[in-house]
Amino acid sequence: MQNHQFSQVGIVGAGELGQALGGALSRANVQVIYYDILPAKTTTTNIEDLVRACEVIILCVPSWSISDVCKTISKAAIPNEKRLVISCSKGALPGFETVDKVLVDRLPDHYASGLLFGPMSASEIAQGKIGEGIVSLTDMSYYSALREMFALANIYVEASADLRGVAVGGALKNIYAMAVGMSDGLRLGSNAKSRLIVLIIAEMRRLIAELGGNPATAEGSAGLGDLVCATVTSESFNYRVGKSLAEGIVDPHVKSEGVVALHELSRKIKLADYPIVNTLNQIAFHYAKPQKFMEILH
Repeated sequence: MQNHQFSQVGIVGAGELGQALGGALSRANVQVIYYDILPAKTTTTNIEDLVRACEVIILCVPSWSISDVCKTISKAAIPNEKRLVISCSKGALPGFETVDKVLVDRLPDHYASGLLFGPMSASEIAQGKIGEGIVSLTDMSYYSALREMFALANIYVEASADLRGVAVGGALKNIYAMAVGMSDGLRLGSNAKSRLIVLIIAEMRRLIAELGGNPATAEGSAGLGDLVCATVTSESFNYRVGKSLAEGIVDPHVKSEGVVALHELSRKIKLADYPIVNTLNQIAFHYAKPQKFMEILH
């Protein structure tokens, strides 16, 4: 497997990130097949055809769609015909079930699965700029071929043996991006934001450890690197949701990876032990005033 070359990749979800990754891989002479719920973005009639044609399948769909997509892939699976399914979705399902567990539980036993997380700005990848990420797989024998393929696409990936920590860190990053957005929405300034990020990483370390991962993962690309990309060098959707919460203009029906993960995290841990996520939860779901957020920094 380590000497294998991937010449064809399937991408499920042809949104901004899916198209950016597909474009980068196409420029590296990898044939890309897309499936999306929007016919205009689809190059195959159904997921089943994509599954049969591609040894590597990349999922770029919201976390709340992952379970259904995996079930569809599983139905199309041919016995003993191996596939590698990689998710770029960072989030959590009911009960704070993270994507790593969803992949393992919903895909066939003979499929390998994993995560591709990290600071990968879709707009920059689409422009041909460097991308960087973390790959964590249930079968790391795929890693060498993946690293070579992505490097040709100007996307440089490192391996992590901490699949659980990467999955948890990705979900938490979306929550903490909301916190940084809230800090900016309250106009607390750069010094306060710097202090907040330091506090976030310390809290993220403790949370990853409690939820079964390696706390050091919080300081790598799946944690700190992705957080900085989402909140400092660009403004992710979760960041904007947090900022809107602070400004009192958020749509009460908004659905984001961070909002969903924050709601589900409260079912998994004792929130009072984690001041940042606890305060966010009170503001987002229990009508606390945004100004309460400033207590975190005191």
